[in-house]
Amino acid sequence: MGDQEALLATPEKALLDLVYLEPDGDSPAYLDELRLQNMDGLDLNKLRRLAEASGKPKLRRAAGRIVRLAEVEAEEYEPL
Repeated sequence: MGDQEALLATPEKALLDLVYLEPDGDSPAYLDELRLQNMDGLDLNKLRRLAEASGKPKLRRAAGRIVRLAEVEAEEYEPL
């Protein structure tokens, strides 16, 4: 049991994987349905870099939309 290894995706990679695997995963409607919260824990620069490195327009579009959602969340919500 001690010799087992596992690879764990970062939150940014996991989110992009979800978007990639879901038809229309980059659509504003789908991203809204995810009801993403606490996005201050995401590294938005890393998200953009991963999307760019993928070479997939779908992931680049999704990253831009997720960054905008994070910006809106940061503006609208105040920590308690």
